Amino acid sequence: MIDDDNIDGQPETTKSRQISSRELLFISILSATAYLILAFLIYRYLLEEPLNIAFNHGYTVSTQLIIGILSGSAAASIIGVIINHTSVSEVLHDFYIVDMVSKLKLSRFDRIQLSAFAGVGEELLFRGAIQPLLGIWVTSFIFIGIHGYFKFKSAGHMLFGLTMFGLSMLLGYLFEYSGLIAAMTAHAVYDVIMLRIVQIGK
Repeated sequence: MIDDDNIDGQPETTKSRQISSRELLFISILSATAYLILAFLIYRYLLEEPLNIAFNHGYTVSTQLIIGILSGSAAASIIGVIINHTSVSEVLHDFYIVDMVSKLKLSRFDRIQLSAFAGVGEELLFRGAIQPLLGIWVTSFIFIGIHGYFKFKSAGHMLFGLTMFGLSMLLGYLFEYSGLIAAMTAHAVYDVIMLRIVQIGK
């Protein structure tokens, strides 16, 4: 039997250790919990409202889900084309998150759970809690900065950073005009598709 942490059956001494599905799930749950706590604290002490207020505007849940699926798919399609542009494809691995993901062996379950927890947790914190305080533009700068997408080494680096900033702005406007569930869904759908694209292209 092959151990989860050693999928290819090769000794760990000859290759970098792979993170197991169980470990990835634990990291996702831990991250989402941290986002939830931070969002709760922002609502409790800065916005002085209950956290559920973040969900109280926008379309019906079913409509938000449809909008989110369509928006996330469209964004992934556009960004998928952009990252295949020579100037961007040559520098993608300079971005830590892209490089890290490309080295992981992700199952379908891994891609789905990572995307779902990231979509729900990050959107709850950034769009649901931070954006009402700082607005779409500043929140997007913070979001992209934390993810390490701002690099100014070349035109390719800047194009990718601007593209990801545009994605963050899209999520901000989805929250503003459609609702938080639409932003969460779009984020999760985008991540599922892009994780697959990065894995295939590695």
